[in-house]
Amino acid sequence: MDNITIDQLLAKMSEEFGGEPEIMKLLSGLKPEGVFEHAKNKSFAMGSNSIPPKFQLLMAIAVSAAIGSEGCTLTYAKVASNKGLTNEEIMDSIMLARFISATAVVNTAGETMRLLLSKTGNK
Repeated sequence: MDNITIDQLLAKMSEEFGGEPEIMKLLSGLKPEGVFEHAKNKSFAMGSNSIPPKFQLLMAIAVSAAIGSEGCTLTYAKVASNKGLTNEEIMDSIMLARFISATAVVNTAGETMRLLLSKTGNK
């Protein structure tokens, strides 16, 4: 990425994402090196051969959905769909994220539930 211009990087992102990466374009107008750093981080995070690309995309969709990033969820779903992943696979990753998020809510309330039970004499 050392010999690539910001416009070339944005074009590469557009091709991969199946549309203009609006946030990256905005960032490029304010701090272009941030776009290069983002691309470098993505390459590092998704460059491993130990997790197949299909599963990396499904994980990215699930994590994006779980943390509430609509833009990232949509972007990764588009990339996954363009790479041949099925609607069912994409939706299953979203449903898994939903389950994990709901589980986290219940787990976060563990101490509260202990407190409430102690007030009723239940264990």
